[in-house]
Amino acid sequence: MRISLLSNVIVESTPATADSQAGAAHRSLGRLVFVALMLSVAARTADGQSMAAGQVDRHVDVLNVRKVFDDGQHNAFTDLVSYHGSYWLTFRTCPDGHMVHPTSEIVVLRSDDLDTWTESTRFSVALRDVRDPHFAVLGERLFVYTGTWYCGAKSPEVSEYDLNRHLGYAIYTSDGDSWSQPKMLEGTYGHYIWRAAAYGGRMYLCGRRKQGFDARNREDSVVESAMLVSDDGLRFSTAGLYQETSGDETAFLFEPDGKVIGVSRRGRGNAQLVESSPPYQDWLRRGLTEYIGGPFLARWAGGLVTGGRCNTENGPKTKLMWLEEDQLTEFAELPSGGDNSYPGFIALSDTEAVVSWYSSHEVGESGHPNTSIYLARLRLHGQPIRQEFEVVSSVDDSRQPVYLTVPPAAKSMDLAPVQEEVPLVVSLHSWSATLEQRHDDLQRRAYDRGWYFLQPNFRGINQTPEACGSRLAQQDILDAVDWALANYPIDSSRIYLTGNSGGGHMTMLMAARYPERWTAASAWVGISDLTAWHEMHAGGKYGEMLRKCVGGRPGESERINRELHDRSPIHFLRQVGKLPLDISAGIHDGHTGSVPIDHSLNAFNAVAQGLGEQMISADEIKQLLRKGGRLQAPLPGDELYDPIFGRQIYLRRKAGNSRVTIFEGGHEGIARATMSWFGEHP
Repeated sequence: MRISLLSNVIVESTPATADSQAGAAHRSLGRLVFVALMLSVAARTADGQSMAAGQVDRHVDVLNVRKVFDDGQHNAFTDLVSYHGSYWLTFRTCPDGHMVHPTSEIVVLRSDDLDTWTESTRFSVALRDVRDPHFAVLGERLFVYTGTWYCGAKSPEVSEYDLNRHLGYAIYTSDGDSWSQPKMLEGTYGHYIWRAAAYGGRMYLCGRRKQGFDARNREDSVVESAMLVSDDGLRFSTAGLYQETSGDETAFLFEPDGKVIGVSRRGRGNAQLVESSPPYQDWLRRGLTEYIGGPFLARWAGGLVTGGRCNTENGPKTKLMWLEEDQLTEFAELPSGGDNSYPGFIALSDTEAVVSWYSSHEVGESGHPNTSIYLARLRLHGQPIRQEFEVVSSVDDSRQPVYLTVPPAAKSMDLAPVQEEVPLVVSLHSWSATLEQRHDDLQRRAYDRGWYFLQPNFRGINQTPEACGSRLAQQDILDAVDWALANYPIDSSRIYLTGNSGGGHMTMLMAARYPERWTAASAWVGISDLTAWHEMHAGGKYGEMLRKCVGGRPGESERINRELHDRSPIHFLRQVGKLPLDISAGIHDGHTGSVPIDHSLNAFNAVAQGLGEQMISADEIKQLLRKGGRLQAPLPGDELYDPIFGRQIYLRRKAGNSRVTIFEGGHEGIARATMSWFGEHP
């Protein structure tokens, strides 16, 4: 990892004033002497190797590293959140050190600018050690959660630590000014609670516990990790078990469709990636390549970022890493050493973020290392920037907006900014989305390869006759591609098409109707038969939207039936021929999502029929359509783990150059697999 020390600035300051007397609700911390470091860090893989050839070497500058709290006590275990227009930082402070002590407190600081911090509140729980505070927002409430060890009146010996007497507590605020008293969390006795995450109006917690609440004083493989759930943030029950042995600290992150991923510590071993979909009963677990103590997981710059304490040749350090499927790529090692880690993270924009952590690498006035709280700003370079243009329709002369992202070799958005011809990825928005829908992960991957990335509008949300696969919508996509070819140095022999859901519908329709225009196409969870889809959603919003597009219900008139026919890919996919069309769907879609997997399977069968190749049988489709369904007699190659998808595969068939995949997942696309498919078909 390259690190360049660019500045070492001493900033004039006044002493900190964080006294420890109870009841002082708002304390000015004052400005501390700090060293502002700027670290220019090139992204590298976790094993220290450079990024793959053809990728942009993304730089993250670590700016304005500063100590924000140091009162001579042990200060550790941080988290950050943005709430009600302010920034909030929490951590544990204890005069007696890292271990379990009833003298510990949780501190909550507030800032409007990330520079000046004041104390908002602090709390403790009588006869208990408080630690590992974490923020989460549910509705209008900001919660601070903490796990607590029972101590009694004095600090227990390590041999007396009893996980079965652990209990979760929380405080909360609805305005950022007044806080509740600590509330015991029902359903958490015997659970060591850790990070929290809210989704769908419910709160979820990591809860470590002993199998069967084993009474022996040990914490090894007997510890399991449960996902706890609550409707109000205070009363919890078990939603699912994601680590059956060696359970440990876990950071959760939810996708819009309810899928959850987590980065889990595994004692002193390498961390683990865990994944599940509602109702969170079945979990996929994969090993990662690093030990990560006190992990966090967040979205930033179109990707996922994680980090925590990692082992290095120079001892434990706090690292930050990109997480792509199950691959870790280090992009920063924060100034740290000794007792350190437990980062908090806020993405301020696609290019800016702030991170907190604790460390004991600096010596205090006593001549001994002080365990203190640190902050730094992160700035990402090499971010793709999309710009809006207008393209005139060749059919009705309307002006349709498009977004274009130029490759990193381009110095501006001017026409023809580079001379070398490069590929173009055309990414289509989904059913209920507009052109403003972000495809950050796919955009980033195209940008990293040095390819153009085009997002055309094709008459917007599918709720008008002009949208939803109409001739106008089809021509909008072709016109946008022709405009890009006319104005930018794009390789016309390498035009790639992709989309998810409603975008998957249009990808299959455009691939079937205009196979000669594309080098390869990738359709995710797409709708292949609009009549069948209406039957499923006739009483809901999608049925209503479809009727607005075609003029009524299926069967009401010959004209409506013709509209449904002409806009459904299933009737044209026999024309795909040699075009490499990749069709993919998550096996849970239709149960937890809106498009059952038979839309993808039947689409593949139409391609196979046109080529005279083997089709998927009706019985096989029925077997997979059932909730939790699996093939009774899978063919060789059907069931495998695909490292590019990062998922278990339950069916994979090929016909000519085309392929269909049913994977562990829901209503989603996987950008990494899309770009891999395109890379296989130059």
